Amino acid sequence: MGELIALVTVVLIFGTPFFAMWTRYRIEQEKIRQEKTDKALEQIRQELAQVRETSTQYALTFEETLQSIERRLDTLEQRVSTIETQGTQVRL
Repeated sequence: MGELIALVTVVLIFGTPFFAMWTRYRIEQEKIRQEKTDKALEQIRQELAQVRETSTQYALTFEETLQSIERRLDTLEQRVSTIETQGTQVRL
């Protein structure tokens, strides 16, 4: 029994600092991993913001182009209508 107490005492005396160092090491590893994850997430957020901005610009450009085409089509329809009206009046 005395040998067991001596063994437990030695393990506690020398094991406690090792356990503390190991725990500190694991905490530092976790902090480093968390920092890397945070950096990666921030980079993804920035890229997502850029994609949103780009898609918004494309959408606006597309809308402007569509409105331009609609204006041109309206102008052409008015011209055709005017020409048809003039052609009808000439025949009468």
